[in-house]
Amino acid sequence: MSTKKAIIFPGQGSQYKGMGQSLYKEFSCCRDIFDSTDKILGFKLSKKCFEGQLYELKDTAIQQLAILTVSLAAFEVFKQKGISVDYLSGLSLGEYSCLYAAESLTLRDLVILVRERALAMQKAAALNSSTMFAVIGIDEENIRLCAQEGGFYIANINAGGQTVVSLAQSNKEAVRGLLQAHSARVIELDVSGGFHSPFMDSARENLEKVISGLDFKPAKIPIVSNVTAKPHTDVSEIRENLLKQLTMPVLWKACAEFMIDEGVETFYEVGPSKVLKGIMRKINSEIKVVNIEKREDLEGL
Repeated sequence: MSTKKAIIFPGQGSQYKGMGQSLYKEFSCCRDIFDSTDKILGFKLSKKCFEGQLYELKDTAIQQLAILTVSLAAFEVFKQKGISVDYLSGLSLGEYSCLYAAESLTLRDLVILVRERALAMQKAAALNSSTMFAVIGIDEENIRLCAQEGGFYIANINAGGQTVVSLAQSNKEAVRGLLQAHSARVIELDVSGGFHSPFMDSARENLEKVISGLDFKPAKIPIVSNVTAKPHTDVSEIRENLLKQLTMPVLWKACAEFMIDEGVETFYEVGPSKVLKGIMRKINSEIKVVNIEKREDLEGL
């Protein structure tokens, strides 16, 4: 019996200077993605990816579009290999890359959607002074108890003992002290706001108008949603999950465990960096994770 395969797409934080440049130079299908995205946006996003400084790539509006575009370019090359996959999933922003791979949205509609998502998140962050901590060393049960006591929100459950939380800027020191009292390592993330939490309520309202105006198609490959950790192909479910994702936790550990339980043994991380590879190895050290970003990655397939 053949084993199952899945594509996983990275989210924010996977950006780096020069990302996607080798894809652009070596593959015409990648040039098409970058050139088309530049045209849709009306500015040279490709130049930001290839030449932009790190501080430019950290800007939420640029970062989300840049990671999306590099991921889609890498997917186009992967697609030419003719490898069939059983599931798609992505970490936060990465779930949007799934919409293109599943042929649920056209490139134009997806670029517009991600642009509006980034802008909506920036506006929501400006309304609510908030931030995020990576918390290492506390299990899921205890982090939930701490959240109730400390008045913060669980934003990502990435792996066992690896969680991200959203909190008010005014509550930083109290939350840090509470978590450190539970022997956790606490790292403040370089983000503009507390994502995947009620701090993003206004972003959900703004994005709902955009999503309702786009022509979604049923997903041709099931998308394992961040908020349900279950596969979806239905248009109404996909739309609702994208909206819920803004204000609810990303259940990445549960997404990965679902796919593994379903028989997935090989995951292709398609897009910049190797962030998900490290997280996936913490979830299950026996699975195979193959990075797809550069020519040498593709030659080994």
